[in-house]
Amino acid sequence: MKIFVLGVTGLIGSHVSAALVARGHDVSGLCRSDAAQAAAERIGIQVIRGDLRAPLGWADHAAAADVVVQVAATFDADMGQVDRIAMQALQSAARVRRTRLRCVYTGGVWLYGDTRGQTVDEQAQFNPLPAFAWMAANADMLAGGGGLDLAVLHPGLVYDSQAGGMFRCFDDDIRAGRPVCIPGHPDVTWPLAHVQDLACAYVLACEDNRLRGHFNAVAEAGVPVGAIVRTLSARRNAPFRLHTASPDEMSLGDGLSRGVAFGQRVSGRRLCAAGWQPRFPDFRAALDPVNAP
Repeated sequence: MKIFVLGVTGLIGSHVSAALVARGHDVSGLCRSDAAQAAAERIGIQVIRGDLRAPLGWADHAAAADVVVQVAATFDADMGQVDRIAMQALQSAARVRRTRLRCVYTGGVWLYGDTRGQTVDEQAQFNPLPAFAWMAANADMLAGGGGLDLAVLHPGLVYDSQAGGMFRCFDDDIRAGRPVCIPGHPDVTWPLAHVQDLACAYVLACEDNRLRGHFNAVAEAGVPVGAIVRTLSARRNAPFRLHTASPDEMSLGDGLSRGVAFGQRVSGRRLCAAGWQPRFPDFRAALDPVNAP
């Protein structure tokens, strides 16, 4: 299939794109810089130069594909509006097609809010922070606007085998000998997904157009942040000291700082029933061994 990826060089997008290429798909992606273009071309992606903020330059090309994957975000204060304008342009371009355009859109587990010890699934009502409410609104727009065959994936908090992604700040503190800053309490739970498992979830959603609606891409329903820090400390063979912080003390920006303080348990059973088979249902087994800070 011809698959167009928005966010082709990001943490998630680069793994999704590489997995799609490995499956034999013809993958193209939007790149804004020479560095991004070089990174994309190294994994066999046809590059379309452009900017998420200027969709008229790429929307027609995207709409000519069999599938569009949206894993891009500007992470600026206006990222919700940027995403909405981009998705409206994609919808408009798709309306001239003879068949509906398959679109795999990205939400997130933070849309469920604090689950207060309960495990939620796709039947739960969203209760998002204001900073992330745009994800739900834009997904609703795509579902109701016509022209698209839509699946929305809600990734868990993403990490990789080198303690990257959402584990990076903990690992950096341990390696530097600083107190490890955690949100609220060591028992705060995070739903997790290894980035390679997440890539497989996107591949499944691209290839199986029977998957429609919302799916939680979560391999572990809820892992205490204290357990994550203890595992990273053992991996580095380095002592650690915890510093519990309020969202105002976290240096991740308002939305991210409040999101990581959520205590969440989120089920990924619906996606597993559709054929997703995470390789890493236990984050401890997913981390590459490291003996020194």
